[in-house]
Amino acid sequence: MQPRAFRNPSPSIRVATVPGSNVVTVSSLGWTALAATTVEDGWIGSWSPGIGDPTVAGWITVVAYFAAAMLCWRVYRNRTAHAPSSSVPRYVLVLGPWMLALLGRRRALDRVGVEVRARALWLGLSALLLFLGFNKQLDLQTIFTEVGRMAARAGGWYANRRVVQLGFILAVMLAGLWGLRAVWLLARGNVAEMRAVLLGTMFLLCFVAIRAASFHHVDLLLGYRLAGLRMNWILELGGVTTIALGAVMNGALGGRTARPAPARAPSSAGAKAAPGAKAAPAVRTAAKPAPRSGRPPSG
Repeated sequence: MQPRAFRNPSPSIRVATVPGSNVVTVSSLGWTALAATTVEDGWIGSWSPGIGDPTVAGWITVVAYFAAAMLCWRVYRNRTAHAPSSSVPRYVLVLGPWMLALLGRRRALDRVGVEVRARALWLGLSALLLFLGFNKQLDLQTIFTEVGRMAARAGGWYANRRVVQLGFILAVMLAGLWGLRAVWLLARGNVAEMRAVLLGTMFLLCFVAIRAASFHHVDLLLGYRLAGLRMNWILELGGVTTIALGAVMNGALGGRTARPAPARAPSSAGAKAAPGAKAAPAVRTAAKPAPRSGRPPSG
């Protein structure tokens, strides 16, 4: 592999680097030294698509994401199979509730119905888990870090980047809270059945927000090992496993379908007899005479 030369700062000094590495070779007057530098040799900065976590735990997490996504999809499919036919396109029944939930339109969501909201939530969770499974190895959030770093250097404010990083962290955390609120609005009416799913989603969105922020001290905390396992493995796998368990509890493996709406008994005041039914005869009970006293009247 031929080295790629930089602009030569001096005729007696030769500076070069090997593509794909961050090692710079400096040659001058017969001696050679190695120095580390930041080489932007990827698609976007130093990022290129590839396997970001080739460890056993990394691949186990990817499999867990895909398995949980499949279970959520099966719950959505089972509920859709038992849903009444509708002239509204299916993508509207999925995207509509999510848009209303993200906009916080609570009254409009109440008119949509509990079952339609539940189906939209299950399909949305399946898509989210599928994306996170791919992102586990691609590290797409690194693109934002690289774009911000290159913009800071090009704009000359790299030394003051901490303020921008703090703003980005706050924006990511607010987006996580916004997503949690949308999930809660969609789960209203099914909270008792979806406790595990809500808990797992809360842990997972918080973990994703923390990882996207890439805050140094938080990264040190996530790298802490407990019983030989890193804390980020425990939090991430814990959230995914909890969602998968909630999907199994809601019929992902069969045996449980959508909950039918309970039938309301007609009130006694407004109840009408069915056509052709005979009215029950009214039973009159005669009033019993008051018992007479055995004593003669005084007189």
